[in-house]
Amino acid sequence: MDYENRSFLQRNIVWMVVLAAVVVFGFLLFKGWDKIVNEKVDKSVTITGNFSCLPLKSGVPTEKDCTLGVKGRDGMYYGLDISRIQDANTDLKANDTIAVTGFLKPIAEVTADDWAKYNLAGVIKVNTLLRTR
Repeated sequence: MDYENRSFLQRNIVWMVVLAAVVVFGFLLFKGWDKIVNEKVDKSVTITGNFSCLPLKSGVPTEKDCTLGVKGRDGMYYGLDISRIQDANTDLKANDTIAVTGFLKPIAEVTADDWAKYNLAGVIKVNTLLRTR
């Protein structure tokens, strides 16, 4: 009788450990642990915000000189380098909500003169660009 009870307890302990591991993993995933790991491993970031004209360091952009980038939910503007993606979404319009994933280069590290006239937090070398809600 003791043998059967002990075996029953051992099976329950294993299931309880498995359940605890699943709960902990689910909690970490829900809390954004995967994003933290991605930033540390491959340095990729995801910025969600509005597709909008990038602000100039001096003056206000007109429709002619409007270069589109993303205004993140943090209020900062980011330039978009889409040279690495093959299927760029061409039906995006200004003020669409988008999510951009790629490698963020802070503006202090950007050497291209193309971005010098804009007031940016950085330039994202885009891997994916998706319309969101």
